[in-house]
Amino acid sequence: MEKNQFEEERLIFVNQMETFMCQKMFSEALIMAEERLLRFPSDVDARAFINLTLIEMGRIEESRNILHELEKDIARLSFGYLRAADTYWDKGLIQDAVLCYQKFIALNPLSENSREVAEKIALLQREEYLADEDAESDIADSPGPEFYTITLADLYIQQGHPKMAADILAEIIKREPANVQAREKFDTVNAALTQKSSFGDTVELTNNLINILSCWLDNIGRLKQHAT
Repeated sequence: MEKNQFEEERLIFVNQMETFMCQKMFSEALIMAEERLLRFPSDVDARAFINLTLIEMGRIEESRNILHELEKDIARLSFGYLRAADTYWDKGLIQDAVLCYQKFIALNPLSENSREVAEKIALLQREEYLADEDAESDIADSPGPEFYTITLADLYIQQGHPKMAADILAEIIKREPANVQAREKFDTVNAALTQKSSFGDTVELTNNLINILSCWLDNIGRLKQHAT
């Protein structure tokens, strides 16, 4: 099927599904979405609408199963970015490598590879920083925090190391006083650390930070927006 034809059919499908959902014709919507999924087994729109329809019909366990399968597909997709990043790095394409590593983490932040990838990002950004500033001669005297990033801080939070994340964010703020994102995250982490000191609940602290800062759940939550 040609690309333009596929896109036209996709728009017709999405509009029809929206009409079904607005009119609460959930059985009809489910049948139509399942038929499309049979034609296009990897179709995101069909799977998203099947999931939304199941939720509306009260079939929550089936909805959870769909999301679980979707998570596995996203995890598999993320490794495509990881392999591309490694290849870009081998070719000396630093910015492309960093972008792909960041996309891998965004799609699969809880992967066992995530910390290693974050360290690769930090290393590549440090190399790029030194190249841009022509500062190779200062490497021996460099303290190193110039390559700390918010991505690296997020990874430490997701892996249960909020104090390390706070230290990184503090260095970023010192380097970039106008960085609003770093300051907001630093305040959030500090507040959680204070709460930990008061109540000693490490598990709850880590879960709260992940809920605030992890983009994984945000990706899942935007399925409906993508479908429309």
